[in-house]
Amino acid sequence: MHSRVQLRFFLYLRTMKRLLFLFFPLAFLTACQETLEERAAREAVKYTQKNCPARIDEYTMMDSMTFDKPTHTLSYYYRLQGAADRDGIETGEIRAALLQQVKNATHLRAYQEAGYRFRYVYRSAQSPDVTRFDITFSAADYQRPGKRQ
Repeated sequence: MHSRVQLRFFLYLRTMKRLLFLFFPLAFLTACQETLEERAAREAVKYTQKNCPARIDEYTMMDSMTFDKPTHTLSYYYRLQGAADRDGIETGEIRAALLQQVKNATHLRAYQEAGYRFRYVYRSAQSPDVTRFDITFSAADYQRPGKRQ
């Protein structure tokens, strides 16, 4: 009688172990079925809540990050202060530097491969309604020839 109980218990454990090995991977895969759009929206909110406002340098403060689902655009909002908060800012060098940053950003790779857009908006700290510059990069800007969507 004692061995029969042990055998049943052993069979029960073996069956449970098999079920667990089947169930957990399925549960894990189901839990990971977040779309890239959902991930972008979640990460934008999480980043803003955790890190913003964030001082970038003595002239720049990051206010927020957002994701626009219809246009697949990740937007970064900044405030310019001090000497940088003025009219007539030459955006050519800034555009080139931001584009290089987008091209080199490994954390943006999945979004780049999906052809997402990246927008950088710099507003005046003194006059929040004034946008100093607004730059958007599309896949045509950051993808290498032959890799375009």
